[in-house]
Amino acid sequence: MKAFAAALLLFLVTVTACHFYIAKRIRVDNTAFSTWAREEKSISLMGLSANMNEGSMPVFGSSEFQHGRDTIYHPQNLFAETRFNPMLIGAGYYQSLGHSITLAAIEPSMTVRKAVLILSPQWFRKPGVLDQAYTSRFAEILYAGMLQNPKVSEESKAYISERTHKLLAIDEKTLEHVDLHEKVLWKQESSEAEQRQEALWNAFLKEKDLFSTSFQMITAGIRKGSGLPSEENEPDWSALLAQAEKDGQAENQNEFFITDETYQRLVPHLPEKKDMNADAFKGYQYGPEFDDLRQFLTICQETGIEPMLVILPVNGYYYDYTGFPKEAREKYYQKIRDLAAEFDAKTADFADQEYTEYFFEDRVHIGKTGWVMVNESLYEFYKQD
Repeated sequence: MKAFAAALLLFLVTVTACHFYIAKRIRVDNTAFSTWAREEKSISLMGLSANMNEGSMPVFGSSEFQHGRDTIYHPQNLFAETRFNPMLIGAGYYQSLGHSITLAAIEPSMTVRKAVLILSPQWFRKPGVLDQAYTSRFAEILYAGMLQNPKVSEESKAYISERTHKLLAIDEKTLEHVDLHEKVLWKQESSEAEQRQEALWNAFLKEKDLFSTSFQMITAGIRKGSGLPSEENEPDWSALLAQAEKDGQAENQNEFFITDETYQRLVPHLPEKKDMNADAFKGYQYGPEFDDLRQFLTICQETGIEPMLVILPVNGYYYDYTGFPKEAREKYYQKIRDLAAEFDAKTADFADQEYTEYFFEDRVHIGKTGWVMVNESLYEFYKQD
């Protein structure tokens, strides 16, 4: 019994020491964490909340964050020496609904009361976010954080709950946890046993978040830095744009002005792509994603966050090749503009860049000149009073 007691005591001391060490370790307060484009960060309530500072502005998006990281134009490189810490949140398969949940969860920790959502036109296909995609990116700890934010209205929680139950129907186990979170943290209709279960489960989720995120940070080489620079070092946007165009001329000489590597992979499939979307007269104009985007803007409104929507274009050269009607594309852009105006949200509108050479890395992801223009819009929005 003495040996067992000694082992148990040693175990508890070790776990407690690890907890406090890792809790301290997770806050690094530098641009390396903010612009770290990994899924593990995007689902970490502890990591995101701990690293919000006077230079941090959440920038929500999707797979574009994983593209261009080996160039000087990606946010992780371009803003490395500035006081601006764009907190990149998202990866492939993230869309408006998931970002609404994350924003509501991290809002209490936000010093800069602004948020950006980079919109991909492909989100607005008729089905909206797919259940498999939503399930793969769903984070219980963020959902619980959203439910606990008193600024989020009953109507917003009800909308998010209804959509989540529909999309998580393929994951019964997670849906059971969601029901428990809602009964205890929102609806206040739980038993004492369920409250204890929720407390234990929430404690487990937090410890899992803490350990998992810290491990991934160590693996990625993200260490505690010296903090934000004492003086602002604004990028030279004109010089960057000129360099991006020069790099593009050297690397992207093909009919779609995309990277040669991407183009070579696309060439064997081009015959089947020709005019394949000629009947897409309603493309990107209907579907549940517009309501999900409305919910994101509603969360901003309820929590006092100033939003900006980045309206990304499509690659005009490629979309013309597939026959996707220009009229349908313009109607989509206008619908986003109208929704932004309804909520008095700012926009960074790049719809007129469909035919800008080297704006894209491939058919949909922004490339050299695209990143320069988008980054400048983020920086200017951050600086505005």
